[in-house]
Amino acid sequence: MKGLRSLLVLTGREVESYFFAPLMYLVLAVFLVLNGLAFSFSLLDMQGNVDATVRSFLGGSILFWINSLFVPPLLTMRLVAEERRSGTLEGLMTAPITDLTVVLAKYVGALSFYVALWAPSIAYLLVLKSYGALPDGGVLLTSYIGIVMLGALLIAIGLLASAVSPNQIVAAILGIVFNLLLFFGPLLSSQMPRGKLRAVLEHLSILFHFQNSFGKGVLDTGILAVYVLGVFVCLFLAVRAIESRRWA
Repeated sequence: MKGLRSLLVLTGREVESYFFAPLMYLVLAVFLVLNGLAFSFSLLDMQGNVDATVRSFLGGSILFWINSLFVPPLLTMRLVAEERRSGTLEGLMTAPITDLTVVLAKYVGALSFYVALWAPSIAYLLVLKSYGALPDGGVLLTSYIGIVMLGALLIAIGLLASAVSPNQIVAAILGIVFNLLLFFGPLLSSQMPRGKLRAVLEHLSILFHFQNSFGKGVLDTGILAVYVLGVFVCLFLAVRAIESRRWA
């Protein structure tokens, strides 16, 4: 119970810190503007086709991927790197809490803020309703599940980048590079001859996940496992990185 209480307290502190950071309000403003443009362009391009608009807005537009790939590193860049620079990380490391608790609190706090960024997009359903129809509930549900799973993975990658970086600028750049490699790397499989390696790379493609699973109302357990495993590995490595600082 003590460990859970510490986790909740630290998570609350992390969530609160986002609302006291001026940079986060800039990130929020840019995110909402790009999301609004993505929805408007999707609605215009699909000429009012509700289901097609949802698929485009939630995974099929370039603005969606700009937000998805670039925003998580901006949310996570300060989590460990900035605390290390300011000296507050040492205070946490000497407190009677585990490194795992510290990492989980930072992770849940960042993911909570990321989910909050997407919450206003639900209001777009009212716009779609004005066209006389709501999108397929299954497609809408799986699309948002896909957004949360993708955010969970990229937040974990960003946290790891922050844990191994000397400052938050390096952490942001490293996180963005990782995300771009994750996005574009598997796309190169289309240039490869068909075989097991190509099949594996296609299965790891986050773009493929939205085009052929989440965006079609399908929850593939294999794809979900990729995200869960990715989050686990990144958080494990982040804990190890912080532990190495404890003994350095």
